[in-house]
Amino acid sequence: MNTHLSYIKKLTILATKTLFKYYLLAILSTLIYLIAGYLLLKSNSEGTFFSMTGQPETIGKFLWLIGLILLPILLFLFSNKYVFSTVASKVIEERQDDLIVPVLDKILLVFQSNQPDLIQNAGDYTFAKLKLINDVKNTRIENPWIKRIVVFGLNKIQFDSLDLDNNNSFYDIVKAKFIAVLEMLTASDNRPFWICIALQGLIILLIWFVGSDPSLVAK
Repeated sequence: MNTHLSYIKKLTILATKTLFKYYLLAILSTLIYLIAGYLLLKSNSEGTFFSMTGQPETIGKFLWLIGLILLPILLFLFSNKYVFSTVASKVIEERQDDLIVPVLDKILLVFQSNQPDLIQNAGDYTFAKLKLINDVKNTRIENPWIKRIVVFGLNKIQFDSLDLDNNNSFYDIVKAKFIAVLEMLTASDNRPFWICIALQGLIILLIWFVGSDPSLVAK
């Protein structure tokens, strides 16, 4: 039990530190974007932020405002997704066999005892999967990260007619596909986050370029 609690604490610390780092980067980047964009646009408009002196500047202001609303949301969304994928990949690499798979086996056994054995088509598989996910959400699992990983993995499972042709049981298919999904989770990707940061920088550069060329502002 102490080992289990220690591992939960380890995962929580990892998630908190990673989330704090990416949230801080998102906040700083957005503040720089807000201040730099506002000052450049005000300078381009000769001290009046809401004046429009040309089509390129109007486009720049429109992009800046869209970026000010949309990009921070995406930054925080991708931060959360990256934190989850980081923790999930760590658990999968370190404790898949003794933490994740046993939880799935236990839930599948309970589910199997409460559901009919015969599943006749892919639609039945999908419906059974949704019921299984709901059971997981309503099941008390001590490690909340394991619960999230199991729900995520089950959501990613896709069924087709080939599953029926092989005459395998629903439970064998779910377990095999679930483990295959877990193998795809072993690499976390923070590129979407950095793409949003880069877009903020590109919009600021565009505004600066428009303001630095009087011929563009005058049009």
